[in-house]
Amino acid sequence: MKTLALAIACAVLGTLPVANAASKDHSPQDQTFVNAAARGGKWEVELCKVAQQNASSPDVKEFGAKMVTDHTRLNTELGSVAAAIGLTVPTDLSPKQEAEYARLSKLSGTKFDKAYIDLMVKAHTGDLAAFRQEEAATQNQELKKAVASAILVVKEHLNMAKSDSAKLAAQG
Repeated sequence: MKTLALAIACAVLGTLPVANAASKDHSPQDQTFVNAAARGGKWEVELCKVAQQNASSPDVKEFGAKMVTDHTRLNTELGSVAAAIGLTVPTDLSPKQEAEYARLSKLSGTKFDKAYIDLMVKAHTGDLAAFRQEEAATQNQELKKAVASAILVVKEHLNMAKSDSAKLAAQG
């Protein structure tokens, strides 16, 4: 699963009420999804903070600011919903996420802009597929609703990233 879209799922997960004990029914795949979403959310916030400092494009900085806002809120919400349905939420990053963060942190200006936006397009494209897969596979109705709502956010973020990518390409 790509991390950006997963981070968005984290956000949406927190918006759903948990009505009864039946909501605690979940699969190992659901736990895997939440693990990736939580790690992705944390990674996304950290990368977006770097974008606000290292980007030269106003559009990339704006995208980064929106991602920090969206994912900070979403990450907070995920913890409470995941706990309510009996899932645990990790707080660490994967080694791959740590390496990608370190790589991007060393870049600045137009090199950062291109690398960051390319990563966001790639991540959101993969995330959209992963979210659709989780939506189809989960039997937990709260999680299913959250993922369905998150798909809309993933699409919005993907469109923003693609738009920024096109603007950067036009600038040369």
